[in-house]
Amino acid sequence: GDLSGIFPAEHAWKEPSAKVMLMSPATMAPGRALGSGLADRYGHVRVLWPRPTPFEQRPHCRAGRLRRCGYVVALQALCTASRSKKVGTLRGFPVTDEDRQRCSTDVMLDFERQGFLKVPGILMEDEVAAVNDVIEELQGSEECTLQALQHQVRVQFGADTAAQCRTVTACRKKLEALEKRGEVSFLQYFNLHRKSERLRQIAMSPRFSFWATRLLGVPSVRLYQDAVFMKRPGDGATDWHSDLGLAPFDTNSFLTFWLPLTPVPPRGGSSLVYAIGSHRDFALPFHGDLDEDLSGRYKLRRTGSILPGDASIHHGWTLHSASAVPEGGPLRVAWTLGFIADGARLLRKACSAQEDAVSYESWIRDLGQGAVVDHPMVPLLPPAD
Repeated sequence: GDLSGIFPAEHAWKEPSAKVMLMSPATMAPGRALGSGLADRYGHVRVLWPRPTPFEQRPHCRAGRLRRCGYVVALQALCTASRSKKVGTLRGFPVTDEDRQRCSTDVMLDFERQGFLKVPGILMEDEVAAVNDVIEELQGSEECTLQALQHQVRVQFGADTAAQCRTVTACRKKLEALEKRGEVSFLQYFNLHRKSERLRQIAMSPRFSFWATRLLGVPSVRLYQDAVFMKRPGDGATDWHSDLGLAPFDTNSFLTFWLPLTPVPPRGGSSLVYAIGSHRDFALPFHGDLDEDLSGRYKLRRTGSILPGDASIHHGWTLHSASAVPEGGPLRVAWTLGFIADGARLLRKACSAQEDAVSYESWIRDLGQGAVVDHPMVPLLPPAD
């Protein structure tokens, strides 16, 4: 079989720094550290067989178009929904017999133990093309570019500063010094599915529902957010974090699909790196020190080479990171989908200003603290079968 997703650490990726800091969920300030010692030991990893017709990059692929158009235009091409069009008549991607065969008891157990799973070829070539077509049709919006840059200003400097950056030029000027030092990890735009009915249909596909409910062991799930991540040449490392640490939910039933839209090579491509079993480490938050160095606490696993059509799925508490993209390296674009179990509740305390706050600020005030999450902006996915 193709074990291209498994590489020794010295061949597959470079540590973002000698000591990679976790971000404290409460303050978004540096917290626990994961040092380079984590990269030295590797255990068992499950690699699923790809579908019979894996996606291969075409000459007119997204990566080439984005490079030719430049990064500002590329970001704009991901954003505007006013001109989005339907692609075919299919309402989302169906569950196939291959999905049922591949999502076996052993695979579900492996996900539960390790906290992540790589699924080659979860989307067929025509399905990848449909995703690309609809996202690329969301283009031409100056407003969207501004929103993405404002979000990065907010992450770096706070909401008040971001509110003062009212133009693309002002935001770029604010971020310029940080970008030169490699302190900007990526540009991000949230919730394209709220701007395109077709993308919403894809995001709520029965196939995603099937995998999410099976891996979480729940009857049904809701779509919390989607996001496009653009990691450009020269962008810095993504710090160690867990997605649930940035979300407003009082639940353990949360996972994220990470779907590359450009090929991610094993060298310099900034694929995700996971801390094996970190989602089950209850002793750490119960007994741990916020300033503790976690070097050596976990084994690491990285997805390695991953192509459009593949997926990397991780639990909401699984610690993960990504290395920097060197100057002259490949542009990395990925689409992510976050799902929570239906019936999950909000936290029983006020949510602090988190990096992902743009995903819930518009609806969280409609529900009380500790309330069951039942809101049209967090839609329930249809049954998988």
